[in-house]
Amino acid sequence: MTTKRELSYCCFCGATLCTKILAGDSQPRAWCDSCKVAHYQNPTVLVAVFLHCGNKLLWAQRGIEPAKGKWAFPSGFMENGESMQQAAARELFEETRISLMPSLLVPMSISSVLPIDQVYMVFRCDCQDELTAEITEETTDWGWFERADAPWSEMAHPESKVLVEQVYDAIESRRFFMRVGQMGQDGNQHQRYSLGEGI
Repeated sequence: MTTKRELSYCCFCGATLCTKILAGDSQPRAWCDSCKVAHYQNPTVLVAVFLHCGNKLLWAQRGIEPAKGKWAFPSGFMENGESMQQAAARELFEETRISLMPSLLVPMSISSVLPIDQVYMVFRCDCQDELTAEITEETTDWGWFERADAPWSEMAHPESKVLVEQVYDAIESRRFFMRVGQMGQDGNQHQRYSLGEGI
């Protein structure tokens, strides 16, 4: 996990910011005494995509830092002006050149990552065929892997291994779920909600 960054300077005038609790608020905010403006810092949203076909998942080898050369799943940050599904479809295309309609992406997991103020939204898509990816600036290799053959020892984000194992459980049993919870200093705590077979 990366660390969170605190604001130091006003984006309007460049003055050094201080910390202030505003009237009617309970959280300390970054405050510009020069502009009399509060700079609110809210969680950022990261989206990821699991493509599955039969008992296989599409893994991608990262071509850029962080974790260059390690294996993960297409993911990235949501941009202004797009939905979470649109963001996930865009990241999938940017990293693999696989183009899917955003409406085909089904929500599977929501995690609040408390130490770095992020929200991870994970989608999945059931593919009828093993779609062909391309090598891109962000992806140096890719492959469809069953559980036994997956590059577990080279995972870019080992903390997500539990989720990936659960995804394999779901695609192998055809019993899908929605997973909601948090990731923190004390580990991962999630509740799974069964969606039934084939959903």
